[in-house]
Amino acid sequence: MNDFFKKTIAGLATIGILALMYLGAFLPLRKSQLYIRAMVDVQSGKVRTLQNFIDSFYPALDFYSPVGQDEVVSYYAGGILPTLMDSVADQPGGPQIIEALLQDLDKWIEPIIKSGKGFGFSQNLYNFGNIYYVAAEKLNSDAYLQKSIDFFNEGLKSSPGRDLFFEGLFRDYQLKGDKVKMREIGDIILKHWPDSEEIRKAMESL
Repeated sequence: MNDFFKKTIAGLATIGILALMYLGAFLPLRKSQLYIRAMVDVQSGKVRTLQNFIDSFYPALDFYSPVGQDEVVSYYAGGILPTLMDSVADQPGGPQIIEALLQDLDKWIEPIIKSGKGFGFSQNLYNFGNIYYVAAEKLNSDAYLQKSIDFFNEGLKSSPGRDLFFEGLFRDYQLKGDKVKMREIGDIILKHWPDSEEIRKAMESL
């Protein structure tokens, strides 16, 4: 093999290694740094308005990385967003703020659901179901309640024996006032997890 081909192969290999480092290391690191910075903004009291919140979190959520998008969206939906919704729901303009944030959340959730895979896919489904339960409770929304039910049912397809999904469905039907479904789900929970005292108490009151 002559020197030209050796140098060409070496050059292509170097480019490939740099590309892998960029995609597999730099971009995920940068995404995680943006999310951590947003969390620091919250903890330091810098986030006081909706615009502050958007300016802090949306850069991390929108930043492209082939690794880490699912985790960041799930952490956001499962942690910071429910807390924010709880704090603004009863304030003037609160319901409109929640609606706007959930519309944006949908665009980040959709690709995750379409992929239908990932190490934490089951947990993602739970977090998404839970955030829509919170929204349904705060806004008295049947549409959001149905989305929560759909996510928990999808979660049971992914993890059939996971108690969190059954408990989520029980809460959903409790909020909906559907006693028939509450009994159905409650019986399953108590059969497999008889120590679920909260569910047992709720079932006794039916």
